[in-house]
Amino acid sequence: MGTQHVLVDSTAATTHETSTTPETRQPNEDGLAGTAAPAILYTPDLQGAVLFPEPGYTLVSGTEPFLAAAVPEGIDAARAQFGRYARTMKSRWPNLRSIAAAHAPAHRAWTHPDEVTPGTATARLMTLLSDFTQGSCAATEFATGWWEARRAAQTEGERASGDLAKLLDGVFMALEDYTPDPDLREPGDLTDSDLRKRIHSIVCGEK
Repeated sequence: MGTQHVLVDSTAATTHETSTTPETRQPNEDGLAGTAAPAILYTPDLQGAVLFPEPGYTLVSGTEPFLAAAVPEGIDAARAQFGRYARTMKSRWPNLRSIAAAHAPAHRAWTHPDEVTPGTATARLMTLLSDFTQGSCAATEFATGWWEARRAAQTEGERASGDLAKLLDGVFMALEDYTPDPDLREPGDLTDSDLRKRIHSIVCGEK
């Protein structure tokens, strides 16, 4: 997450007031081992924090860059995973189910392109895909627009599963092999024409 150490404060977790002597820990498993609840862990620059209120779960908050590093799968995906975890651990920590319900995903996971809500970043991905396969969008325009919309989808916590997730993953892998600037391409990189053929093949495979 770009920080060399984090501060651990048990006082703040219960009184909402920062201790004058928080512990300094390394932001790794060894450095954080033995941290007991309640406690709050935060970066020295106050860009992010992790609240450990009681055994069984933590709550994460912070700036967009902090959350992108701490929760790379996206906020909604993390919330959905926590919901599944809460159901699995209901015998040991029955209170987790109510906590998961209070932090439910904001978006449901779309499984097919036709289900995507208009106006979302994922809808923009579908529009770009349609324009590109129909030949009304250049390869460089498609690649640039796709990465921008994909980042926006992740920021908004939009989720995909099933056929839609497979489609998006296929396009992602294809674009990983494509460099928009011909002068920077290496042997094996896709050309504009190669990319269009690959994407067309991916789309046809999803139908």
